[in-house]
Amino acid sequence: MGNSKKAQDLMKAANVELAKAQKHKQELHALYKKEKKVPMYLSPMYAAHFGKVMRVMINGISIFFKVDGKTQNVPKTFADEIDRRRIAVDTMLSKQTRLSEVKNNAERTPGELNLI
Repeated sequence: MGNSKKAQDLMKAANVELAKAQKHKQELHALYKKEKKVPMYLSPMYAAHFGKVMRVMINGISIFFKVDGKTQNVPKTFADEIDRRRIAVDTMLSKQTRLSEVKNNAERTPGELNLI
């Protein structure tokens, strides 16, 4: 019987922690909802990297951002994350472009070019 009591106590503690987590998530949701909205858009060319709809999750709160070139208003925190992802893709694409220009990648002296 000792194990049964212990299991019940563990379940009660888990339920309390779950309730706290759900309350915290609701508070975050309300905070993001009140946050200043920023107009954002992503060109359809980014759909190859993010899909037609980009899921952005911060602290367990998700939004779904369409990658279709149309302007959408999103909370500032999510807009910052969308920008960060876009910049990461732009950086990757610019590196690919630099490295693919073989005729321009010849060095006259060692270390002349900074490819990466």
